[in-house]
Amino acid sequence: MKAATLRTTALRSVGTNTKDPDLIRDRREQLIRAALAVFQEKGFHAATVRDIGRVAGLTQGTIYNYVRSKEDILFLVCDRVIAEYISSMEEAVAAAGDPAARLRAALRGVTRVMIDQSSAILLVYHETHNLDRRSLRSLLARVQGWIRRFEELIVDALGPDHLPKTKRGLLTNIVTFLPTLIALRGWSLPKDLTHDQYTDWLVEFMMRGLGLDKPGGTV
Repeated sequence: MKAATLRTTALRSVGTNTKDPDLIRDRREQLIRAALAVFQEKGFHAATVRDIGRVAGLTQGTIYNYVRSKEDILFLVCDRVIAEYISSMEEAVAAAGDPAARLRAALRGVTRVMIDQSSAILLVYHETHNLDRRSLRSLLARVQGWIRRFEELIVDALGPDHLPKTKRGLLTNIVTFLPTLIALRGWSLPKDLTHDQYTDWLVEFMMRGLGLDKPGGTV
C-alpha cells in the first residue's frame, strides 16, 4: 500500500511582514535553533524574545518581521520537532521493501529521532500547554495524521485479516508511544547502553509484540 506523504510543514500559518519565502525559512530556522536552546535552559515563561534574539544573532525588531509573538516561536519549535519524526518515518518507508521491512524501518527511524531529539521532545511535552487552542489543534492534527500512517504500515505488515478494526487504533497508539520512553523516562534508563542497542532492542520488542519476526509469526 502506498499512502500519501504526510505534510511536514505547519497547518497553522505564522504571520510575517516579509514576502521572501527563502528569507522567511532561513530566519525562522535561526529562531527555532536559538529558541530550543533558550527554552531548554530557562523554560518558556522565563525566556524572553530578547534572549532568543541574542542567541540567534537577531534584534527584536528583526524577529518581529518573521513572527508575531513568543508563542509563535514556541509553535514553530513544536512543529519542527513533530516534522522531524514524520520525515524520519517517511524516509525510512521510502527506502524499505516489503511491508514488514517498511514497518521495521519506520520504527527504527522514529526511535532514532526520539534518541537524537530527546531534549527537544521533552520540551514539547512540557511546554505545549502554553499554546493557544488553535495552535495546539494544528499540532495534534499532524500527530494524528502520523499515527494513522503508522496504522496503515501495521495493517500492511500484519494483513487486514490478522488485526480487527476495533483493535487497530489502540495498538497503533501503543506502538507509536513506546519510543517516547527514551525522552520521557531517560533519567531511569540504563546508562551503559549505546544508542544502537536502545534502537535495536526497542524495535525488536515492538516487532515481536506485533507478532512479527518470531518463530511461527507472520514474517
